[in-house]
Amino acid sequence: MSTSNSGVAAPRGRVVRSGPPRRLKVWQFLVLVAIYLVIVQGVSALLTSGQDVAYGAPTSIDHLVRMIVLPVGLAAVFTLGVAGYLGTWQEMFVNDRPVRRWLVVIPLTLFGTVAVITNYPGLASKGLAFALLLLVATLMVGFAEELMFRGIGVVVFRGNGYSEFKVGLWTTVLFGAAHGTNIITTGPKALVQVVLTSATGLVFYLVLRSTGALVAAMAAHGLWDFSVLSGQVDPDRSWPLANLAGVTLALMLLAVLVWRRRITPAATSGDSTSAHRGDRAEGGTDD
Repeated sequence: MSTSNSGVAAPRGRVVRSGPPRRLKVWQFLVLVAIYLVIVQGVSALLTSGQDVAYGAPTSIDHLVRMIVLPVGLAAVFTLGVAGYLGTWQEMFVNDRPVRRWLVVIPLTLFGTVAVITNYPGLASKGLAFALLLLVATLMVGFAEELMFRGIGVVVFRGNGYSEFKVGLWTTVLFGAAHGTNIITTGPKALVQVVLTSATGLVFYLVLRSTGALVAAMAAHGLWDFSVLSGQVDPDRSWPLANLAGVTLALMLLAVLVWRRRITPAATSGDSTSAHRGDRAEGGTDD
């Protein structure tokens, strides 16, 4: 049986259409990010209206549901719908662009830091149900935000001819800027959060590159948020190890800054020409 380029043969003579994946312009991606933020911020503001809830400091199961679970859950459904429409699942979830092996230190350091700085006594005082729901909620945040920025965003910027350095830069900047909308609930302190989330966004991008898996970046994001938020579950007691998160983050970024030109392996002599052509097609090099 012959088939056309627009479909593949299926049992009993049926033809299943399988056209090329859809592509977005950068401005269209920005519109999607804006819609995502409206969903998260709008639903959260609606559900927490009149509640004594401080942003980023959930103290009860009800607060978790109102602040994170429902708003992020709806945003995740929206993001999954966009990803399904684009049809670029393989490109989003599998990153096969090589990096130096030493970069695996980034995810290992991040996961190690999470294990150290998590506020286990504070979580224990809140009970198992609260701790598990906080874990689920932050993993939902990791899933939704990484799918939007390191999944869809990376594919969009690559598809529009940006070099890999600019892909990492702009998805990181947009990730940080998106958190500036928290100025609605936290005031000027949101500007500090923009800087911090930009830094963590770069780390999550490096987790994606070093592991080759978007799922790893999602897990890193969710567990990082879990450890950070665990230090704020008891407003009356500060968690001293929380400061270690910022120090570790700074050290990871310093290492990347120093070794930036050694992140991407040099092309071998046998494939240097094709690699050079690929870089020109992307609009530059990884550096």
